[in-house]
Amino acid sequence: MATETEKFIIRNIAQADLINSILERIDLPEIIQKFRTNDEFKARDYMTVKEFSKYLNCSEAYVRSLIQYGRKNNSFYVAKVGREYRIDRISYDKWVAAGGEF
Repeated sequence: MATETEKFIIRNIAQADLINSILERIDLPEIIQKFRTNDEFKARDYMTVKEFSKYLNCSEAYVRSLIQYGRKNNSFYVAKVGREYRIDRISYDKWVAAGGEF
């Protein structure tokens, strides 16, 4: 996790300078591989319970049950934001494509 100082530096550096700094690194291939293979850096498309119920064309109660199942079994990514849940559509779709059933 980036510190507040690191975030400040990144926000205030010119984009061209930032790209040049990255390209000058000797370990660039390792960094790229880390982003490709680490689940923390994968693309996400988080949806609210209401949005996800429309996406699946089902009830919100069903989505809430699906969320509990997903969290219990680590089937797909679910994030809690305050009192609300967000479901990652991409990891859910991958789970279904791999034969995941609820």
